[in-house]
Amino acid sequence: MIRLFTSISLALLLVSSLHAEKVAEKDALLLNMIQAYGGKTALEQASSYIQHWRVLRAADGTEGKETRRVTLPKRLYVDLRYPDKEEIRVLEGTVGIKIFGKHAKKQVFGPMLDAMKLQLLRVYNPLQLKKVSDRIEMTREKEGYILKFVKNGVECDYYVNPKNYHIEKTVGKLKMGPNTMEFVTLYKDFVKQNTVLMPGTEVKYAGGVNTATNRLIDTEFVRLKKVSKHRYERI
Repeated sequence: MIRLFTSISLALLLVSSLHAEKVAEKDALLLNMIQAYGGKTALEQASSYIQHWRVLRAADGTEGKETRRVTLPKRLYVDLRYPDKEEIRVLEGTVGIKIFGKHAKKQVFGPMLDAMKLQLLRVYNPLQLKKVSDRIEMTREKEGYILKFVKNGVECDYYVNPKNYHIEKTVGKLKMGPNTMEFVTLYKDFVKQNTVLMPGTEVKYAGGVNTATNRLIDTEFVRLKKVSKHRYERI
């Protein structure tokens, strides 16, 4: 009985030690990522921004433009315009709105809402990931690190290059009935925008099919002041 108790105690101690080592490795990775992306102070000041992108639709080569407004960790506004199509997506927490053209506006649910949640998770920077590190699962593969984060029923996996600590790919996983669909984004051409590292190119895939390529035009960081519980204004 004493031997059994000792064996169990040693096993528990080993599991606890391995868990602590993995947590320490994850924290060190996130700190290195924060430094690579410009540092804690710069990322804190860059939690809200507006970006303009050139978009090339992969299906037919049509060029469009995208305006993206981000306020981490809960708000996302995307205005996507092609010559033959216009669409605005607005996410506020867990509430999603789609606007088609000038008048068609509706609240979305299910996979459409989950797709918006995933869009927001894809733009989380390393500092934002550090704030939720207790909910992140880290694994190490041959090509680098994978950080798995699940929020509001949506999973996003961040693939981190161990050489430069850049997030070079995200894989979003959405439940569609009994199936799971993957949305992959590749990040390239990293550039400093007001001391903060940003990808200059995004290549997007849905279900293994290339859908679009975004190329960054500019980024404007926005300082905000709180007006009410759910509303902010630019300073």
